[in-house]
Amino acid sequence: MHPSTYTNQLDNLSDEALLEQFRQGSAAAFEELYKRFWGVLYLQAYRILIHEEDAQDIVQEVFTTLWTKGRSIELSGSLAAYLYVATRNRVLNMLASKRTYRHHLSSLKQSLSAADNNSLQYITEKEITVRMEREINALPAKMREVFELSRKSALTHKEIAHQLQLSQETVKKQISNAIRTLRHKMAHFSLFC
Repeated sequence: MHPSTYTNQLDNLSDEALLEQFRQGSAAAFEELYKRFWGVLYLQAYRILIHEEDAQDIVQEVFTTLWTKGRSIELSGSLAAYLYVATRNRVLNMLASKRTYRHHLSSLKQSLSAADNNSLQYITEKEITVRMEREINALPAKMREVFELSRKSALTHKEIAHQLQLSQETVKKQISNAIRTLRHKMAHFSLFC
């Protein structure tokens, strides 16, 4: 039989008859099914995905499955309905997969961003603490002692004055001078601004 005659015969067969011939080993019947459905299945996938390559991949997967499992596929309706549903399901799976991927990607970005911010904040706080200790240690001895009793031991001016046998006014002035000095030294950390 001439190949074009055979192709013309296939053109006239129903979808189910082509599937039956494919099941009996006719690759030409499969090619005819491919020609009949590739375009409409591609358009169906593309309308939802709006992405050419993804739509082509979906249709390719549908026909690959038909090729590998065609002999065992049991149709409850028409072949066309089966191919449309298979395409729709694969499109929905792809969308769900992409949505899940984007969700995980978004969560990862948020986690990394939070971790970066926490790390940066921790480093900055640690730098400020180290710098503050260095500047407190650089204060004149009596001023440092008064300041530390005020800020680290949380003593009142009266308690500091009593402990160091100073007037409350002197304690107040020492603390004020210490804060002014530290504000100047720590200005770039915006701690006292």
